[in-house]
Amino acid sequence: MKKSIAALLLVLLLLGAAGTYLGLNRESFTLWPFHKSMPFDGLSKAISDGHNNLFVIDNAKKTIHKLNGEGVLQYSITSETGKNGEVYRFNDMAVDDLGYLYTIRTLLDPYGIAVKAEQIVRYTPDGQFDRSLFSQEYNDAQTQRYRLGSLRNVQVRDGMVYFFNDEVQQLTLYQTPIGKEQISEPKSVYTIKLPPNKFVAEADGFKPGEIYYSTRSGEIYRAFGDGHSELVYPVPGLDRTRRNFPESMHLDNQGRLIFIDFNNKMISRLDPAQPFLIEGLVTEEKAKANGIELAFDATASSIAQDGSLIIVESAQINRRLPDGTITPSMVEALYSQPARTHSFIHWSVALAALILVLYAIKLFFINLLQRRLPLMMKQVLILVPVIAVSMILLSTVIYESFSKKMEEETFSELVLLAKNGQNLVDGDKLESLASPLDYNGATYQSFRKKIQSVFENNASDDNQGFYKAVYKYENGIIYRVLEDDDGMHMFNPFQQTPENQQVVLEGKPATGQWQDFSGEWRYAIAPIFNSAGKIVGVFETSKNLDGILKHRQTVLQSIIRNIALISVGLLIVLVVMTYVLLSSIRKLRNSVGEIAKGNWDTVVTINTRDEVSDLGDSVNTMAARIRDYITKVENFSQSYYRFVPQQFLRFLNKESILEVELGDQVEKNMSILIFNIRGFYLLSKKLTPEENFNFVNSFLSRFGPYVRKHQGLMNKYLGAGFMALFPNQADEALLACIEMRKELDIYNSHRAKVGYSPLDFGIGLHKGPLRLGIIGEQQRLEGNVISDGVNVATMLEKMTEPLGASILITDNVVQSLQQPAAFQYRNLGLIQVEGVKEPLQLFDVYQGDPDTIRVLKEKTRPLFEQAVTYYQVGRFYDAREAFLMVIKQNRQDKAAQLYFYICDEYFQHGTTAEWNGTLSVS
Repeated sequence: MKKSIAALLLVLLLLGAAGTYLGLNRESFTLWPFHKSMPFDGLSKAISDGHNNLFVIDNAKKTIHKLNGEGVLQYSITSETGKNGEVYRFNDMAVDDLGYLYTIRTLLDPYGIAVKAEQIVRYTPDGQFDRSLFSQEYNDAQTQRYRLGSLRNVQVRDGMVYFFNDEVQQLTLYQTPIGKEQISEPKSVYTIKLPPNKFVAEADGFKPGEIYYSTRSGEIYRAFGDGHSELVYPVPGLDRTRRNFPESMHLDNQGRLIFIDFNNKMISRLDPAQPFLIEGLVTEEKAKANGIELAFDATASSIAQDGSLIIVESAQINRRLPDGTITPSMVEALYSQPARTHSFIHWSVALAALILVLYAIKLFFINLLQRRLPLMMKQVLILVPVIAVSMILLSTVIYESFSKKMEEETFSELVLLAKNGQNLVDGDKLESLASPLDYNGATYQSFRKKIQSVFENNASDDNQGFYKAVYKYENGIIYRVLEDDDGMHMFNPFQQTPENQQVVLEGKPATGQWQDFSGEWRYAIAPIFNSAGKIVGVFETSKNLDGILKHRQTVLQSIIRNIALISVGLLIVLVVMTYVLLSSIRKLRNSVGEIAKGNWDTVVTINTRDEVSDLGDSVNTMAARIRDYITKVENFSQSYYRFVPQQFLRFLNKESILEVELGDQVEKNMSILIFNIRGFYLLSKKLTPEENFNFVNSFLSRFGPYVRKHQGLMNKYLGAGFMALFPNQADEALLACIEMRKELDIYNSHRAKVGYSPLDFGIGLHKGPLRLGIIGEQQRLEGNVISDGVNVATMLEKMTEPLGASILITDNVVQSLQQPAAFQYRNLGLIQVEGVKEPLQLFDVYQGDPDTIRVLKEKTRPLFEQAVTYYQVGRFYDAREAFLMVIKQNRQDKAAQLYFYICDEYFQHGTTAEWNGTLSVS
């Protein structure tokens, strides 16, 4: 578990590092590492600098790209979103020799229609925001602008930044010096008084007498130093019914005017010195001759420093070189190899982060849920994600259903508003509008006021964000007349679509959608009739999908908020119900825990009258049966341990008799004790079989407990005795022998009281290796001990009587004693034991003998052991005399008597050739 926690902490640390890296480089997500280029989409302007770098406004005025001479992307500047949902758009730009970029950045309302503010903003050569040079806000109806503010044509000339400000009645030129350091506030350097009822469309130039501006009514004027203006285009006598409105006007390096004539689908050049001569620089025919297709729809142009003409359409960029050649279309920007590598690293980190997230979830949920946790916590950990996912899916379904319904209602609403255009626009008056000269005239203003009275006097969010447009239908062509877009001009032809053809030819409303620089739009169009019932125009109402999405987001937030509240409520109810249910389970758990501890009398009491209560009753029944079963098992175990000692199983590393198999064995070093009653054969002949059994059981029950008292194991009964094993210290085995010998005196005193003759026994004790295991065959198993030590102990017991000892032990036992001084024993010397090849060093333990015997043996022990030493070295005379002195003091010392006779024999007649200092006992 510690490893899992450490792994989880490491994963979280790595996720934090990955998240920080991805957050700092989030713009790299826009580049897919396997894409080599980025197609243009929604171009509106392009300019170049002295190093042949190209700057383009792309993505519907949302992004500025810088490309080098080979078309490789250097950086991108992406527009921001305002704090209240407003959107920024780039409307114009210029670049200085140091690489600083100056842009007109326009802030539109969330619907992408009304202008809220404008700025002149500077960016560093590497595309980072530097500072704002000039700002202007539009807060009231008097200064209301649509899509395009009052700032015009930012340009860099002679170390200065220039731009125009359309102040309705006048046009003001501002300038500010270029520099890396803090630059001063732009100041007004020139003011142009506009002709009556003229409104500025575009302007270019920075020197009085070389400043030109176009008007919304389709003229081009030149402004002089004293502030007055002179008409340059069209000169008197030019037929205005052609409606050739000049757009995208610029001055070339030779002071000539270049503009686009959408009516004639050409880019024209006009020399103010020869105003009657208009040169067609680029036409559809010339473009096709160079293999280029130009749509002349939303086309823009600019003049490069080398004199070439940069032509921009929505998805392509071309250049008209000074020799008239038109270059192939540039339709995409190439990604640099470092950018692709960085993007690959970025996406790899993102993929690794996703894998780490999944691994962290696995570590958290799987390892955590495998731990011992409260059931309620486990339910919360499982149900919260399940409920969250379920609620998200539910929210998605509801949202999608609502969005579809809302879109249908939006189209229905737009159709109704479009049909209402017949009441807002008088068809007869619409027919009276003949050219751009009618811009902002009485009829124009009447249409604008009526439309605004319906659409702009209601502050409700549901009635905001509508885009309105009036088109005139004349001679099979649809012309723009009035729109919520100050960038559009009167009597520009509008492209034919199946929808608008349905309106003008069949008189039926139509709906559709389109996408432009300001976003994705839903629209409805309906016909406008004159008093004779003839279709003379089209009224359009449309709504930006961004506005619809804003409303959808509001609804979605409401749905999410309500579903979240419902989910929290459900979770609370679930937790409370779980707690209540778990209270019964906890009570059941505690009771079962008590039963598991052995408190079998525990009774489970649950009164919930449900499945848990039934389970409690079942537990009580089970506990009662377990009590009965355990009683039987305990009784069986007690009985079973009487036959197979538990220590025997432990020696074999077995938990129960069920695990014992034939052949199980283990080698141990133990003390082996043989206990036997002397003269039992003669005694048993005097008793009936029943009396024999009763006597043996009584006798063994008297002496057997001493074996268990000293951690001994009663291995087997030998009729009138038993064999015991002592796995621990030899001291314990010897203490058991001594205490049994002392108990014999007490036992004999009891027998004497009832007229029974006294009994005696002998004990042989030896210590050595033995093999303890299971012998027999599959149908009959028995625990047994196989060892030479058993034979030695058996022979020792038999020799106790001829040697006059109650307890005989070997030298192995004496050497194994932890405290030999705590015992009373004497050395009997080397004795040849029958059946044992090598003689044994035997010792007579007399500590448990009757006091008379014990005292005499203790008194004569030094003399006896000295005599044994004499015997072992062949000094038989000295040994005989020493043993004689022992016998004089203790006439019952059988061992001394045996040694005395053998010493006398060897002294009188000598030893045999095989004698080796041992004593033979028969």
